Amino acid sequence: MNKLAVNLGIIATILLITGCASNNISDSSAIDAKSSYIIDDTQSQPLEAAGEVNGITKDSGKANKFVNTTKIPISMLSKDVKDIRFVEVEENSSLEEKVETIINFISHEAFNDLPIKVTVYGEETARVELVEPTDIENSRVSWKDDYLNEYTKEYTVNAIIKNIIQEGYKGTWIKNVQLYYEDELISLD
Repeated sequence: MNKLAVNLGIIATILLITGCASNNISDSSAIDAKSSYIIDDTQSQPLEAAGEVNGITKDSGKANKFVNTTKIPISMLSKDVKDIRFVEVEENSSLEEKVETIINFISHEAFNDLPIKVTVYGEETARVELVEPTDIENSRVSWKDDYLNEYTKEYTVNAIIKNIIQEGYKGTWIKNVQLYYEDELISLD
């Protein structure tokens, strides 16, 4: 009896597959053409049209504007291993915008996207303010508890200051960094 049931099941499956395979769609209106399923032709452009050409990044717009970028090394400590990553900044952007790009990267990679505010004074000094999240009660991390405690404070200060001061950068760059938390200068003593 079991063999008969198995055989009938196999025959029914074969008939179902054969019946479905012989139905051809002849009317293209039967195909759902939602925009989310349609492939965007602009995404299949070659690299020269959509991205980087000889170190020069093309603007995302359709115009033929070229933007010169520079890669800035960011040193991150991960499981006691120094990891060097690179952040691209536009050469014609302001010094404050370049430093903000570095700070945003560091915040994302090392400090769980905690807010950091940057102000550049002149062409030499950056004031960096570590800002607690606005909803501190519901936040999982905080500067004070997680990154400015007695065990992690030195790492936090070094990660921020050493990555802002780029000694190998050609051109005008930050020479002094003032790091603040709740309007108090942070020191390592």
